[in-house]
Amino acid sequence: MGRKRTIDREDLMRAVESVARRDGIGGLSIDAVAKEAGVSKSSVVYDCETKAGLLAAFTRHQLTQHREKFEPILARYQGQPNACLKALIENFRTAPTDEDIAMALLLSVGMGANAECRDIMRCEMQRDAETIRAEAAEPHLMLRVLLTLHGMAFLEFYDLHRFEETTRNELLDELMGIAESDEGAPNPQD
Repeated sequence: MGRKRTIDREDLMRAVESVARRDGIGGLSIDAVAKEAGVSKSSVVYDCETKAGLLAAFTRHQLTQHREKFEPILARYQGQPNACLKALIENFRTAPTDEDIAMALLLSVGMGANAECRDIMRCEMQRDAETIRAEAAEPHLMLRVLLTLHGMAFLEFYDLHRFEETTRNELLDELMGIAESDEGAPNPQD
């Protein structure tokens, strides 16, 4: 039986992840992804064009999945001052799993290998920072909270340090207290 001519986007992203985990970013190729997905090489070329396109599509896919998990948390804080920052703090209450760490490292290698992946992540980080700035009465203070949160995330997602649950929650409680002490912008953007 021959290979399928078309591929579901989710199947393609699973194939990219599987190849990248098994063979590393250096082993990621259109051929390898096509074989993993059981589709023709031309199907992958049609969808992503190049290896760089595969990496960019995978980065976007991972960010979309992250945002889908984040949206319900953000919804709980809607209408409150500093909703985005509070939701980001709350989102980090759960320590990254080994799977989360592996994915962060994989995305990091992709960003190192591909300027488009860095641009995608840069835009994501910029969007969060702009939202937090716009929602705050004291934007610089709230950005310092975001920087602290990203520092914690960096240490854990790159497996450089793992905070004990008690310590994690104490630190996040302090950050949440700072976010809650800010009255928010007079007319926060949605």
